[in-house]
Amino acid sequence: MEEITSILKETLDLVIECSKDQYPYEFAAALRAENGIITEIIPIPGTVFGDEHAILPLHMLPPDSTICGTIHSHPVPDIRWSDEDLHLFGNFGHLHIIIAYPYSHNSWKAYNKKGDSVHLDILDTHF
Repeated sequence: MEEITSILKETLDLVIECSKDQYPYEFAAALRAENGIITEIIPIPGTVFGDEHAILPLHMLPPDSTICGTIHSHPVPDIRWSDEDLHLFGNFGHLHIIIAYPYSHNSWKAYNKKGDSVHLDILDTHF
């Protein structure tokens, strides 16, 4: 799969709103990327949301080569991954985003499979 370099602002805005709506529980979904840009989130049927976890039934995702990883929220102001997060990163997809409370354009970070930070540009589609 090609390198992912950006996320659409409207997709990040949707992640922010979904995370706020799910608070105080974690929000989680899959990510879709096309041409190196994260274009949308994909809700996964049967996902369980809790105050310290989200359980993603990844087997419910369709076979789709544009699905590149996951997004999930932390209902606390901490964007660092946990051991459980790192386990997921290493076993599914190749790019993951964590967004932390208070859920803003300044409270998220992208990671690769190993948990290393990855820079993503935010693309505003309305130039």
